[in-house]
Amino acid sequence: MPACRPPYRLAFLIRDLGHGGAQRQLVTLASALAGQAEFDVVVVHFYPGSFEQDLKQAGVKTICVGKKHRWDLLGFFGRLLTTFRRLRPQVIHSYLHESNLMALFLKPFCGFPKVIWGIRDSQTDADTWGLLGKVSFRLNCLLSGWADQVIANSEAGRAYYLRQGYPESHFAVIPNGIDSQRLQPQSRPHGNTFALIGRLHPMKDHATFLRALTLTPEAKAVIIGNGDAAYAAEMHALADSLDLSDRLQWQPAQNDLSSLYPTFDALVSTSAYGEGFSNVIGEAMACGLPCITSDVGDSASLLNAPEWTFPSSDYACLAQQMQRFLAMKPDERQQLSHANRQRIEDNFTVDQMVERTVKLIRTRHQILWITTGLGTGGAERMLTQLITGLQGYQHTVISLTIGGKYIEPIRATGATVHTLDMPAGKPTLTALRRLFRLAWQIKPDTIMGWMYHGCLAAVMVKAFRLGRGRVIWNVRQSLYDFSHEKRGSALVIKTLAKLAFCSEAITYNSELSARQHEALGYPQSQTTLIPNGFDLDKWAPLPAEARTKKSGSTSFNIGRFGRYTAMKDYPTFLEAAALITQELPDAQFLLVGTDVDPANSELTERISRLSLDDCVHLLGEREDLPELTANLDLVVSSSAFGEGFPNVIGEAMACGIPIVATDIGDTAWVVGENGSLVPASDPQALAKACIKILKLSADQRRQLGQAGRQRITDHFTLGSVLKQFGDLLQPSTKN
Repeated sequence: MPACRPPYRLAFLIRDLGHGGAQRQLVTLASALAGQAEFDVVVVHFYPGSFEQDLKQAGVKTICVGKKHRWDLLGFFGRLLTTFRRLRPQVIHSYLHESNLMALFLKPFCGFPKVIWGIRDSQTDADTWGLLGKVSFRLNCLLSGWADQVIANSEAGRAYYLRQGYPESHFAVIPNGIDSQRLQPQSRPHGNTFALIGRLHPMKDHATFLRALTLTPEAKAVIIGNGDAAYAAEMHALADSLDLSDRLQWQPAQNDLSSLYPTFDALVSTSAYGEGFSNVIGEAMACGLPCITSDVGDSASLLNAPEWTFPSSDYACLAQQMQRFLAMKPDERQQLSHANRQRIEDNFTVDQMVERTVKLIRTRHQILWITTGLGTGGAERMLTQLITGLQGYQHTVISLTIGGKYIEPIRATGATVHTLDMPAGKPTLTALRRLFRLAWQIKPDTIMGWMYHGCLAAVMVKAFRLGRGRVIWNVRQSLYDFSHEKRGSALVIKTLAKLAFCSEAITYNSELSARQHEALGYPQSQTTLIPNGFDLDKWAPLPAEARTKKSGSTSFNIGRFGRYTAMKDYPTFLEAAALITQELPDAQFLLVGTDVDPANSELTERISRLSLDDCVHLLGEREDLPELTANLDLVVSSSAFGEGFPNVIGEAMACGIPIVATDIGDTAWVVGENGSLVPASDPQALAKACIKILKLSADQRRQLGQAGRQRITDHFTLGSVLKQFGDLLQPSTKN
C-alpha cells in the first residue's frame, strides 16, 4: 500500500550549454526525465549556449545564473544560492568539475538535497587550467567523499578518479545514451571520406590524423570543430606543410550532426588522453558508420572491434587501418555498419541510460530509522507497517537493544536491520562507535528517531555527521507523571526538550501526548499529529458463517492484549475479571503479550489469589492476533498511564469487536461513541462496563462492533497514515 508521492525535484547544474559531449548528454537525460511524471526537472547553468533552445523545445525549464567573468565569485555564488534556495531541489545532478564543487557548496543552504556528481572524462589536464582550475580540481578530489553519488560515463574515468582519491563505495558508471531513434543508418555511395569530429584541443590529437592522411593518399578528410585559436592555427599550418589542402576540409562545430554522418564513409577518433565515453563515436555507430579509434578511455570497449583500434599517437597504424577500410568491398562495409548499429541498440540507448540513472536516484534515497527496540509492542508494530508500506525508499533500521520479534518481518520487506545490543537504558562505548560507523556508511537523507532513546540517538548521529541529514522525531506515548518513568528515561525525555531545535518535525500519534510534551518544552511549531493506522484487510471481522455459529455460544471470550508492565495495569484487569465472573461465571479471559505466560510467577500468584485459575488463560506472545481478536466477544484495555494511541483498541475495532477501555491517552478519540470508557485503576467501574456490554444481545454487540469498524475506516486507515508519513518525508519547499 504505497504512499502517494509528489514528483522528485531534480536540478541539473552545468557550467554552460555550449557544444560538447557532456552538454549533449545532459540535454538528452534532462529531456527524457522531464517527460516522466516522476520528475520535476530544471537545468541551471552559468553561461548561455546553443543547447538551451533544445531544452526549451523539450519542455525543460532553464535558468542562466550569468557568471560575468572568471573572478566573479562572491556575486555569482550569491545568485546561484538564491536560485537554488528558491528551487529547493531534492537532487542536484551536476556535470563537470566546477559545477560539482558548486553543488556541494550549495547543499547545506538549500535543505541538504542529494548531490550527484557527473564525471565525463577519463583523465584531466588540470595542469593547463590556470590557478583557479588547479585549485578547483584539487578541491574536487579532497571533497569527493561528501558527494552522495559520483557517476562516470566510462570505466576508464572511474579508474582514473579512484586513483585521485574519489570514494569507491558510491562511484557508479552509467554509459552515455545514444538516441538511436533520431540517428538512423542511411544508404550512401561507396566513397573514401574520413571524418574527425571534436573540439580543437591537444586532447583530440589532430596531428596524428593529419599525418595518417599523408600515408593514405587516396583518402579525403573532413575535420569539424571549434576550439583554441592558437592550436587551430598550429593544426592548419601542419596540414599545409603536409600538402593536404586539396583533400581536407575544415568545418565549424555543428548543433546537429545527424544529417552529416551519412555524408562520410568512416569516422576516426584520434584522442590522445582524457576521452571518457565518446558521444561522437556512439552517434556515428548508431548511424551505421564504420569507426576507427585510438585505444583511449572507453572508446575501444564502446566499439568492441580490436581490429579497428590503434595505440594513441600511432599514425602509421591508423593509416594501415584506413587503407584496409578503403580496400573493403561494399557488402563488407555494410556488415561493419550493421554491427556498429546493433551494438548501440543492445547496450547504449537513451532508455538504458535513463533507466540506470532513475534507479540510482530512486534507490539512493536513504531513510535511517533508529528505534529503542524491535520487540513486542504497538510502536514496534507500527514501525514495521510503515517500512512495509513506504515503498520507493531505501530503509535501514538500527535497534539500540538486542533482538526482537519484528526484526525478520522488517528484513522481509528488503530493509536492512542492525541491532546494537545495548542493555536497556545503558549505552556502551562499543555500541555508540558502531552506531556512528553505520550512520557514516549509510549516509541517510532522513534520520527518523523512533521512541525517546531513538530520538536522542538520531540527534547524536546528526551531530556526528556534521549536520547532514534531516531529523524527524516520533513520540509514541503520552506523558502523565515522571514517577512512572525509569530514571534514565525521564532524563532522556527532559533532555530532548532542550534538543528539539535539532529536529525538523516531531510526530505524535496522540493529540494528548502532543499537548503534554509541548507543556514540557517541546516546540509546538514542530508538532505533526499522525494517528496510528490499521490494515483493514488484515484486521477484519469473522466471516458471516463463523459469526452465526459463534452467536449460539453462551460463554464469553474477553481479551486483554499487551506486554506485562506497570503501564498496562494487569492487577486492575484481574480484579475486574473476578467481579465479572460473579455475574457471568462462564466468562473466559484470554491474556496475550510478552511475559504474559505461566512463567510469570507474579502474575500466576495473583490469578490464584483471585481464584481465576480456571477462567484466565495466559497465552504469551502470539502470531495470530488478527484471528484471535476477531473471535473475541469483548476487548479490554486497562492501562493506567503512558498510552498514546492504543493499537490494541484500534485493531479490535477494525475486527468489529466492542471495546471497554480506561480513559488514557487518546483512547477516547479512537473509540468515539463506539465503546465504553472508565477511569484508570478502578476495577469496579471496569467490571460494570464489561458486564453491561456482555449482557447486550448478540445483534446489539454486533452493531456496536460494526460502528467501531466504520470509525476506523473513516479516520484511521493504514493508507491515510502512509500518505501522511510520505508527505512528511518529502523535503520542505520553504526557504
